[in-house]
Amino acid sequence: MTARAIGVFVLVLAVASPAFAGPKNSTIGAKKLEEDMVHSGGVGYPSITYEWWNRGKKKLDWGLSSDLVYGGSWGVAASQSVRAFGVRVRTGSRYITIGWGINGLLRWHLSEKERPKVTNDVGILFKPGILLSKNGATNDFTFGIKTEVGAPVSIDVHERVSVVTGGYIPFTYFFNKGDNFGIIPLLVRMGVEIKANENVAPWFFFDLGPGINVGKVVSGASFAWRIGAGTAFWGVLGRNKNKSNVAETEVIEVEVSE
Repeated sequence: MTARAIGVFVLVLAVASPAFAGPKNSTIGAKKLEEDMVHSGGVGYPSITYEWWNRGKKKLDWGLSSDLVYGGSWGVAASQSVRAFGVRVRTGSRYITIGWGINGLLRWHLSEKERPKVTNDVGILFKPGILLSKNGATNDFTFGIKTEVGAPVSIDVHERVSVVTGGYIPFTYFFNKGDNFGIIPLLVRMGVEIKANENVAPWFFFDLGPGINVGKVVSGASFAWRIGAGTAFWGVLGRNKNKSNVAETEVIEVEVSE
């Protein structure tokens, strides 16, 4: 049902729009960065996130990110409770009461195709990370690891709008002095990036799919989801400052001899 809704959404936008390039410097999609450095910050559930992206060589982009986690199971929230640590743990509410995560970011741009109505970009995302936190089941210190693999797709449907979709698997596993457990979500994304001006691109995404619980004391599956909204910006900090305005501020002196 989710995949069908995404398809209808993209089709309607594509029919109504000519072929455009869309906003540049995608941070939630697949497009290759054009600037040397891009920042992105957003709030959602189950975390608040800041990302620092850098344009790599050829088709590779890389970066680092930090998460302030206040719910769910770090990578996602889930709609059902599971049996863990001898009690019922509701993974969708507040399994992680508070935590701090650090992630690496690697994105490989696979291809770009221009069609009569849209331009498509496809990439591969790899996002490993670690989490230091306290869980809501036993209030113990909990160490988490995450290996997220994704296949983002950016579809430019307007000169200011890109639809973002694709598949993501943020596999997460937790360790503490009790029993360990993990979750394997299989998510489909519905998102959008908007060109606000030459230096700012707001974004929104909603990921949804089944979540498979793994571990000695957990089993079963549930709906997994995550949501976020924020903005990417560039050309206002560090080495990119005023870079986009060079063409407007350049002064050409001409000497005239009589």
